[in-house]
Amino acid sequence: MLGIIKAIALTASLVHGASLQSVTGWGSNPSNIQMSIYVPDRLASKPPVVVALHGCGGNGQQMYSSSRFQTYADQYGFILVYPSSNSNQGMACWDNHSAKSLTHDGGGDTQGIVQQVQYTLNKYNGDANRVYVIGFSSGAMMTNNLAATYPDVFEAGAPFAGVPAACWAGAGGSNPLNTNTSCPNAQITKSAQDWGNYARNAYPGYTGRRTRMQIWHGATDNLVLPQLFQEELKQWSNVLGVSQVGTNSNNPESGYTQYLYGDGKQLVGYLAAGLGHGAVPYHESMVLSFFGVLTTPSTSTTTSTRATTTTSVLTTTPRTTMVITTTTPGNPGAQQSKWGQCGGIGWTGASACSPPAACSTLNPYYAQCL
Repeated sequence: MLGIIKAIALTASLVHGASLQSVTGWGSNPSNIQMSIYVPDRLASKPPVVVALHGCGGNGQQMYSSSRFQTYADQYGFILVYPSSNSNQGMACWDNHSAKSLTHDGGGDTQGIVQQVQYTLNKYNGDANRVYVIGFSSGAMMTNNLAATYPDVFEAGAPFAGVPAACWAGAGGSNPLNTNTSCPNAQITKSAQDWGNYARNAYPGYTGRRTRMQIWHGATDNLVLPQLFQEELKQWSNVLGVSQVGTNSNNPESGYTQYLYGDGKQLVGYLAAGLGHGAVPYHESMVLSFFGVLTTPSTSTTTSTRATTTTSVLTTTPRTTMVITTTTPGNPGAQQSKWGQCGGIGWTGASACSPPAACSTLNPYYAQCL
């Protein structure tokens, strides 16, 4: 019996061997940060890459443990990169203030994170057109700064409780204990044009595509004040050239207000009533849907590099830049399991859910079995 139990355990470990792994030797690492990576057992043939950034006092392991992004990586075959900031930076916050970090190829944290992305793309044959970033608090501030300094790298970003790009510039530090906290206290307000110039000046002369943004904030955040949410929207509306067309109450759920810019494909914001710093859920499916990584995979068979068994490898179709304007009906004959996608613009998979789950529309582009 013991032998059977051991055999079952070994088989299970071969079926699902993915875990968070530390990586060294990924680049020149100008600011001495660390890298961890999650590569699912079933990897897309040209996988997207999603970077997830922790807040002050955290690290890559903590960010990995506090969200469900890896469950979606397992299903859709994309790679997750979890950087950790230099512990010598106050409270293990990201450097969101120095000229090095606020300048393209300036030698700061932004450049180090991009080196991790480049390593991942090269090692796993990743899709350089499908690189994304999400962050919380200090990581959200870094998300905005990465969108400003490396718009050529990041196709879309999602900051949770952040501040505009370059908001901390000249403060001498970018953590809650810094003597100058005028940025998180919302004492720095600028016009949309001025904020846009701050972002553009991070990469002088750049004229290519700009990073799409989905911005989240708690309306009762008393550490990074909710006024910063409006300053972020001002900045990226100017950079992306879109105007606010309205607000939608109780979207995506009760207590949230959606701030819609243009058609919502370039910029959208969500302000959560009654929620403070760190209390806004990551809404993983909505973030990843906005990014465009929740594509229906086809499968092919290959030999896993983690074990000698044969596993399926996901393959995905190229990104369509989300310009679809009509809804494609799903497959009514199949059933999707709980947490799986069941509808939305462009969805061609199962539209029914296995009981007792029911298909719930979260936004025009994504419905999920809940």
